[in-house]
Order: sequence, then structure tokens, then C-alpha cells
Amino acid sequence: MDVRVALSVAQAVQGVEALEEQGVGLEVYLDPAHLLDDGLFQRLRERVAYPLSVHLPFWNLDLLSPDPEIRTLTLRRLLFGLERAAELGADRAVFHSGIPHGRTPQEALERASRLAEALKPVVRRASLLGVELFLENSHEPGPEGIGPLLEAFPELGFCFDAAHARVFSQTPEPAPWLALEPEHLHLNDTDGVYDGHRQLGEGVLDHGAWLPPFLNRTLVLEVRGDPSPSLAWLRALGEAAPRPPLAPRP
Repeated sequence: MDVRVALSVAQAVQGVEALEEQGVGLEVYLDPAHLLDDGLFQRLRERVAYPLSVHLPFWNLDLLSPDPEIRTLTLRRLLFGLERAAELGADRAVFHSGIPHGRTPQEALERASRLAEALKPVVRRASLLGVELFLENSHEPGPEGIGPLLEAFPELGFCFDAAHARVFSQTPEPAPWLALEPEHLHLNDTDGVYDGHRQLGEGVLDHGAWLPPFLNRTLVLEVRGDPSPSLAWLRALGEAAPRPPLAPRP
């Protein structure tokens, strides 16, 4: 399994060796507070000897904000985040659409066509840098706001976060989202009310029921504290998952 643990860039500098000892990779959140710290990124680049992914900045960002200054800031943050991803040798980058909470499915669908236009420079920069780009569900009411973007950009992948779907959307069950064939998954658990980033198996998401067919995708643990309990839970699930039949000998 391609398992990675999500850490901020500052945490990653301190924790990358421990993750390597545990046999897992890294997804680096590009915290805006440290985005311009060249020395910090240099130290991380020197310590990472395996592929990693990044989570681009997202706080208060929206490419379709009614405030033109926010739109400009969002584009600048995303483009520079991709530059940092390339510096770190990242193979992929995850981002949020910026949709505000509480939008209706129809509003999300109408927004998707405008977002496709606004995303063109971001998708182009990612392609030029050789970084795969993945759109994560955040406050979308359902997958209908994401499907059109995946159709508009065949090179764009989908990152599924089951906790976001349960807590923020009007489509709480995984199946409709999984129909979008996510290649990148953010994993943590929740009580169903708050996005608390609990350890796997400590909430209501029942990963064991729906996750096994996706264990060959990139799996990123977004849990608070020591990820060891979730790593053990995930590995036990992998060992229990049915193996595909062997191909017959020619």
C-alpha cells in the first residue's frame, strides 16, 4: 500500500525520519505561515528521499470569490504552492475548490463551469511542473459539483475525504463520491458532527465496509497525534482484504 501521513512542513522537518522507520510516506501541508521560508523547505528537501505529496494552501481561499483581491491571492497561493511542490520532488498535489459551506447542489453545479475556467492556469502550471493535481471534496453538497471539473480536465484527479462528506455535505455516504474513482484518499474518522481527525476505527465512518477496493490507491492519514494506531488499523484491513485471483499460466 502507498500510505502517507499528513504533516505541516514544519512538522515534517522534525518527523520525516520517524515516518521512514515506520515504512510510510509523507504528505506535506503547505502552511501559509511557512510558505516563504526557503530555509525550511531546503531542510525538508534534504531529508526526504522518497516521493511525497503536498496539500496546497486553502484557508480563506476561493478562485471565485466576489472579492477580486481574494481571487488574486488564491491564484498566487496555488501557483506558488505548486512551485514548492516541485522543489520538494512531490509527485502530486491536493487542493480544495474553495466552495463556501451551505451551497445547494444546483449552485455547486453552476459554480463548476466558472471554476473550470478559473482553474486553467493552475492545471497548466501543474502539468508543466510534472505534478499531478487532485481536487478534494470539502464543502461541496455532493459529487455533482466535482464531476464536471474532472470531465473538463482529464489530467485532474479526485481526492476523497469521507469525513468531509459526512460532516460538511448533504451526501454523507461514500458510494456516490466513490463513483468518481478517487486515486487519492484522505483518511481519518469522525463522530459524524465534527471534522475531528480521529484515529481510524474511532468514529462512525466504517472504513472497513467501503475502503478495501481502494487500498491500491494513495492513502493519506490525516489524524491528530501519533498515527501508529491508524497505521496498524489500516495494515490489518489490508491483510484481511481478499486477494485478486492469480492469473492462469500461459
